[in-house]
Amino acid sequence: MLPLIGPDQDFALWAILIALAGFGFWCERFHWGRKYSGVMLLMTAAIVLANLKIIPTAAPVYDVVWDYLVPIAIPLLLFRADLKRIVRESGPTLVAFIIGSAAVVAGTLIGVSLFDLGPDEAELAGIFTGTYIGGSLNFAAVAEASGMQDGSMLAAAVAADNVVTNLHFLLIILLPGVAWMARNYPTHHMDNAEQYSSGSQANVHRIANLDIAGLMGALALAFVLAALGKLLADLAAVPQFAILVTTALTLVVATFAPRQIDKLSGHAEAGNVLMFIFLASVGATADIWQLIEIGPVLFVFATLIIIVHLLVVFGLGKVLKLDLAELAMASAVCIGGPSSAAALASAKGWRDLLIPGVLAGSFGYAIGSFVGVTVVEWLR
Repeated sequence: MLPLIGPDQDFALWAILIALAGFGFWCERFHWGRKYSGVMLLMTAAIVLANLKIIPTAAPVYDVVWDYLVPIAIPLLLFRADLKRIVRESGPTLVAFIIGSAAVVAGTLIGVSLFDLGPDEAELAGIFTGTYIGGSLNFAAVAEASGMQDGSMLAAAVAADNVVTNLHFLLIILLPGVAWMARNYPTHHMDNAEQYSSGSQANVHRIANLDIAGLMGALALAFVLAALGKLLADLAAVPQFAILVTTALTLVVATFAPRQIDKLSGHAEAGNVLMFIFLASVGATADIWQLIEIGPVLFVFATLIIIVHLLVVFGLGKVLKLDLAELAMASAVCIGGPSSAAALASAKGWRDLLIPGVLAGSFGYAIGSFVGVTVVEWLR
């Protein structure tokens, strides 16, 4: 049965993908949307449209998303990853984050030894490593660098990631309140907690002061970095790693030209828009029956990674006498990305851990793709 919108109807498919991304952002204006995640809701909608044969599961438009939008989204989301500032200001939270990142790698390797993830095992292991050290941009970068474009597998990975990440965040909110934990760890930040709001939810995904020239500058710079990344990767005879070279170049710019980056505007929001379009295209290429078949295994795999991560972070944290709140913040941003810092700081009143948490999460963005691809190459 042919889809209602054919694979050659480019404009119609772009309209669908952009509308799905907009739907995801719109959902997150509401409590229910934040609870179930705009990413999951937009991907669910894309999967339904594809499996009801309204849109195709393969089309040139989806290839364009992989080939052009993902390499541009990476620099846009990394422009704030100033490594000098991260090391200088994140302190013990960064130490705990590095421990948590190593634990993610350990959990992934243990999971691979216990579960059969099929022919794409190495790629899936790398993708989970990247996303649990960084976030969705690392998910996309590792998938691109490893050549993993199986829509069903990627959709199942996103689904497992989102469910387990949400459960992990709930646990991280609860753990500091457990009496045994509070008795056995330093609790300086908890003792000085100050309840506050990280911002009105009505303003979620809105830009108060957008400088159009600054946004266009950010887009132009992202294209330049992507072009240089591809050129250098081709010259080094490793074209598949162009996105990693682009990442490295972006980190150099972000670290050594922070004042110039400050003149740019709206790059994080633009990067998020491109990532939502990418996730919509992943959902559109997924076979729902294959998704149901492989989803449970990936859920258990992701859960094991989180369990190992928590045991190592809080185990070594106790040995190193790290503050319980710093350990919780590091774990939150390791698994959930920098955006988790504001949510946790607001929920627990840890105002002084907000910036260290965001910076540690940004460090995860910076290294997640490299660690993820390393895991892929190791397991192949």
